[in-house]
Amino acid sequence: MMKKLVVSLLSLFAFIFLLPQFTYAEDSIPLYLNGKKLNPEVASRIMNDTTMVPIRIVSEELGAKVSWTQEEQKVTIQKSNSEMLLWIDKSYASIDGKGYPLEVSPVNIEGNTLVPVRFVAENLGLQVKWDNETRSVHMINEPIIEQPEESTDETDPSDPTPGPDLNQTPGPQPTPNPNTDQNGQKPSTGPTVKPTPDPSLPAIESIVMNGEQLLIQGSKEMKPSHFSLLSPSRLVIDIPNYRLGQALVPQTGVNSGTIEVADHPMVSQIRYALYSDDPYTVRIVVDLKSKASYKLLEDPTTNQITVNFQPLVYKVVIDAGHGGQDPGASSLTGRKEKEFTLSTTLKVKELLDKEPLIQPLLTRSDDTYPELDERAAFANSQESDLFISIHGNKFNPEIRGTETYYWHDRSLEFAKIMHRHILDATGFPDRKVRKNNFRVITATKMPSILLEIGYLSNVEDETLMYQEEFQYKVAEGIVAGIREYLHIE
Repeated sequence: MMKKLVVSLLSLFAFIFLLPQFTYAEDSIPLYLNGKKLNPEVASRIMNDTTMVPIRIVSEELGAKVSWTQEEQKVTIQKSNSEMLLWIDKSYASIDGKGYPLEVSPVNIEGNTLVPVRFVAENLGLQVKWDNETRSVHMINEPIIEQPEESTDETDPSDPTPGPDLNQTPGPQPTPNPNTDQNGQKPSTGPTVKPTPDPSLPAIESIVMNGEQLLIQGSKEMKPSHFSLLSPSRLVIDIPNYRLGQALVPQTGVNSGTIEVADHPMVSQIRYALYSDDPYTVRIVVDLKSKASYKLLEDPTTNQITVNFQPLVYKVVIDAGHGGQDPGASSLTGRKEKEFTLSTTLKVKELLDKEPLIQPLLTRSDDTYPELDERAAFANSQESDLFISIHGNKFNPEIRGTETYYWHDRSLEFAKIMHRHILDATGFPDRKVRKNNFRVITATKMPSILLEIGYLSNVEDETLMYQEEFQYKVAEGIVAGIREYLHIE
């Protein structure tokens, strides 16, 4: 009898240990709000090293309105004038139309949506603390301390000469008023630069392009900081406790200069200046022809900095309009707009897959329906460079032609370029570039356009729009427009 019992227990243990391993480490993570323990229907838990909590109890304790859309597997949280959207098994969220990546996707357990506590709570105005001793999560609803308003000064943060004009012609100058510039105007905010730094400081001896590398030579070890900026693209390198060497300041009193760069695929010119005197800092700005990645290497044995540049891959989101339960417009022959948009989108992706500097991303690749805010949130969460939504139009049978829509001013140039290429591809009448607040192009944060390729209600347009050859021509036009806007040769 005892042997049978032991065998049974061993079999039970073996069965338990052979069960699939779940991604969460433990259940029943205690959850507190302002010291009050919350009792949700489903316990909080840790999943993939992230604490997941039921969204409804957290939100409702703060007076937020929570709603669930079953068809879209979406939870909506509204508080004051703000709206947060999350989707089951989607690794991004939307807050007031802006997309954010999530460490762990929301999950549905026993009818309750569990979400990453830190992301949701902090965006609802809470502080989140983990008590390791009790293995519990504490959320604190503390009042927000008003911060002083930021300066509205629009000085370019990469400008190596933010103080007085260091490029003026040397010679006798009037005694400057410390409160105004040479034109009697208040100078831009920024450090004031002394024209004659301490000669005992180490010096930048040379700044040269050697092939495709940038080489910065110093007289002693350098400890640079660096960052990149867009619109226009440039790399900024600051070298503290340094001055410019004699080779870089041939004229007395001029502590800045420009180096023109020829035949480099990514660099157009280099600007440099003595940027600060507290501490003395040399700023070097590399103006780039397009967005690029870089790797900065320091060699303390040779007192040299090397910068290697590489073209940066652009992310382009292609959105096939409608889909799933939303068929879009019906054509004259009863075909659906969603068929045209998906077929054309897949051809655009096929062509973009051959472009080494472009990564195409699709909001849908089959007959499904991501809602409009989800499409925008996806594009924003990917930090995409461009967004293109493809559609077909419908009106009375006499109307035909191509229209391109934009909303934000940052999208106008892209819309104009793309419209020209689409017209060349379709040969349809020109119905112009237009401004309209379609949701997918108002909620996206990058240059975004919506293309109405042609009219499905017009016999001439519709006949062509469902032909494979025509769709390839449109796809080629879209790719050509993308390449022109991104300056890809």
